[in-house]
Amino acid sequence: MTRARVSLALLAALTALGTGLLEPAAGGTPRGNLWQPLTPGLQSVARGFVNAGSRRLPHTRVYTVTDVVKVINGVRSVAVLDQDIDGGQIVEEAIDYLSIDAKGTVWYRGSYTEGFEGGRSVGALDGWLDGRQGAKAGIFMPARPRAGSPSYFQQQVPGEEATTAQVVKTQQTKCVPFRCFGNVVVILEDGEEYKYFAPGVGGIRTEPRSSSGPDETEDLVNVRQLGGRGLAEVSAEVLKLDRHARTTMPAAFAGVPAATRKP
Repeated sequence: MTRARVSLALLAALTALGTGLLEPAAGGTPRGNLWQPLTPGLQSVARGFVNAGSRRLPHTRVYTVTDVVKVINGVRSVAVLDQDIDGGQIVEEAIDYLSIDAKGTVWYRGSYTEGFEGGRSVGALDGWLDGRQGAKAGIFMPARPRAGSPSYFQQQVPGEEATTAQVVKTQQTKCVPFRCFGNVVVILEDGEEYKYFAPGVGGIRTEPRSSSGPDETEDLVNVRQLGGRGLAEVSAEVLKLDRHARTTMPAAFAGVPAATRKP
């Protein structure tokens, strides 16, 4: 594959801190899912630490809802760009393909991940799409999370262990560096990691369930709404990754309609 480079301008934009929190609409609930909004241009930045061998590296995660859509197994899905930055360098970029049904449940329809070294792609790490090679979509965020409700599949991909999640707490108050939030939902993923979701924002904290679990911690430090130019640049990165997927993982992606930006 082409060893694509992440632009310095994009990296700078990802790590810069803007201002402005998106609040739920006055007197009501945002359209869609309250705890996983899919508003194009909504970008969150989380920071924490990750272990790399014997070193503890600063870690940044940038999560951006784009205006890119892809039809997967007949369902129109939104592309969300998930970028991991360790020690100031992008190490992974992933597309999460999400859809929302009439009840407000957000579904996980597929993903594609590439690894990076020195700002250049070193190849695909994984990828799947609902309906291809036996893969099945799962729930990304329930429409009405209820504590103690049965666990659910997030994805089922043949040859890989299915990932599960369960809502363990609701209506929580949680403070992170950005600010304090109420009505927070806490989800336990695969029995190893707690993830906290706030209304109108999405994920605000990730923490391991125990010291023997995943070593990554993250806290929300910023939420902003990208302008037209910023959204266009991030969406262009998604379109590039989607094209790569068709050549690096043809069994899953070739023959599926290419992603496009919404008019």
